[in-house]
Amino acid sequence: MTGNCKKFNADERPDANSSRASEAAPLSLLDVKRREETHVIGENEYRLHHWGSGAPVLLYPSLGRGAVDFDELCLALSQVGFHAIAIDPPGVATSIGEAPWRTLFDVASDLWSIVDELALDTPALIGHAYGNRVVRAASTLRPDALRALVLLACGGDVRSSEDVHVEFLRCFDPSIPRDEHLASVKKAFFAPSNDADPWKEGWHHELAVAQGRAVVATDFRDFANGGTAPCLIIQGLDDVIAPPQNAWNLVARRANTRVVGLENCGHAMLPEQPRVVAQDVSQFLREKLDP
Repeated sequence: MTGNCKKFNADERPDANSSRASEAAPLSLLDVKRREETHVIGENEYRLHHWGSGAPVLLYPSLGRGAVDFDELCLALSQVGFHAIAIDPPGVATSIGEAPWRTLFDVASDLWSIVDELALDTPALIGHAYGNRVVRAASTLRPDALRALVLLACGGDVRSSEDVHVEFLRCFDPSIPRDEHLASVKKAFFAPSNDADPWKEGWHHELAVAQGRAVVATDFRDFANGGTAPCLIIQGLDDVIAPPQNAWNLVARRANTRVVGLENCGHAMLPEQPRVVAQDVSQFLREKLDP
């Protein structure tokens, strides 16, 4: 493997338990002024969640999930001078049609339409899991229109095992009992020692189906490198849906890219290591966007 990579246990980071960190006031989702608005792109209705002000950062969530997964990350970004805009795709807070997108590039085009409507100047794009595919496709479409790219749990090259894939599909099945559903969420998305309760809710079946069709209809090779913007990959070392080799492969072939490996972290990532993710993303964006 080549490229820039660091592996660590989140609890052993030099700054994770420093006296400065322990003395800081706890973060509160109630302390930041937020606003919401709806944007209609064609027949698709998106709900946008704005946090803070400053250099713009757009965040696209995981398969069948919504902007709420980014709450802690958006809070952290807003506190260091960024305007974080988390996106609810159609089917989360608004209705969704039978075929909102043909391919991932249609999803990416909607993302750029939102950027254009908001008159945002060269934003950063962050995508988690499925969202990482969306922002890579977006960066491929308009590589000079963004200043930085952040991929949380990036996949595509190396697939999960068949057993994991079965558990993954069960996460989007609304017919199974709640306890079985949570067990599948735990097996597919979380590191063995982490609690899956934060993702007990927030699953949107119709959205996941539409997004899955767009993935199947798109050749991964057409957007695999994700353009040319400076890129940070954060990879859970216990991720069984998008195994770590995906990140190692991408950093080996893509210029201006670095990867951070997180121990005790699976595909869900955001509820597993929220503080560490926020620290690394904030540091990277401050280097590239200088809010």
